Amino acid sequence: MTAILWFGCRPGIPDGIIKPDKMEKIIYDMHIVDGYISTIYVVDSAKKVASAYYKGIYKKFGTDSAEYNKSLLWYNTNPKELQAIYEGIRKSLRQQKKAVEVADKMIRTKKFKADSLVIAKKFKADSIAIKKKMKPDSLSKVKALAEITKKKKQADSLINAKKTEAMSTISAPALVQ
Repeated sequence: MTAILWFGCRPGIPDGIIKPDKMEKIIYDMHIVDGYISTIYVVDSAKKVASAYYKGIYKKFGTDSAEYNKSLLWYNTNPKELQAIYEGIRKSLRQQKKAVEVADKMIRTKKFKADSLVIAKKFKADSIAIKKKMKPDSLSKVKALAEITKKKKQADSLINAKKTEAMSTISAPALVQ
């Protein structure tokens, strides 16, 4: 008799409640959708879009709104379980944020290289044009070299500014910690 009471009352996730690992993924997707939906200012449109996304999430995880809501209610009454789920979500968001930062840095680096090539080509074209205008006398050569040096400094300054811009990280509010 004691064994029946023991097994019948054991703690854990009851049947009919979505398991924590699956619930974590569902809630993660729900929050991502909620973030997107919050950018839609027309309420009716937002509701339609949200409904379609939520149905897609339920389908993706093989559940429905009734099971999800029942599970969410259970997790809300079991804060330790819910906290563990949100710790996993926080970790996933940190990983996603890091991946986005890496991708952004790659894009900025690629743009910097392209911009640097344009600046270098312009400097080279300007230098060639200055040399073509140069007369054979030594005063003209000195002036031309001074102008080329000035253009070179301008090009280097532009490249350094672009490099600083490309290598700086976009500072965003630290929402995910």
